[in-house]
Amino acid sequence: MALSYASNLGHVPPINGLYSFVFNPIIYALLGSCPQLVVGPEAAGSLLLGSVVREIVDKGKAGDTDDEAHARVAGLVTGLAGAIIFVAGLARLGFLDNVLSRPFMRGFISSVGVIIIVDQLLTELGLIKIASHVGGVSHGSSIDKLGFIFSHLGDVHMLTCVVSAVSFGIIMIFR
Repeated sequence: MALSYASNLGHVPPINGLYSFVFNPIIYALLGSCPQLVVGPEAAGSLLLGSVVREIVDKGKAGDTDDEAHARVAGLVTGLAGAIIFVAGLARLGFLDNVLSRPFMRGFISSVGVIIIVDQLLTELGLIKIASHVGGVSHGSSIDKLGFIFSHLGDVHMLTCVVSAVSFGIIMIFR
């Protein structure tokens, strides 16, 4: 899961997902206060990180395949987010999570789910190689990806599509 979040949502090299899977729990073990908390990469954080990386690519600051630049951006964003959260924890600002309404949070989580589904459709339909040759699709918006998928439905790799659909069905039935 960490590898998938890094490469598909965060648009960084998959090894960075392993780093987040290993180092986050160690840091939390030293600084955290709740022994039951699960610490590791998550979809929403990876998606937000991916949007920053995509913005850097769109502005031409890094190439679409420049993994080193993507990893540097991810490190900078992660460090800044960690510093902000650390300062907020020292200032005892935890009560601010009650400010956001429940419908707002449900909408945010639902939209993250939709974006993840659209991002994964490229891989699940076997269109990832074609998307990598067409500039901007792999780092594009969900609307761009849906347009690409619909325009390339004839290029779908049937075996990959069938395996993905059967796996999805099994997961949904036996979850």
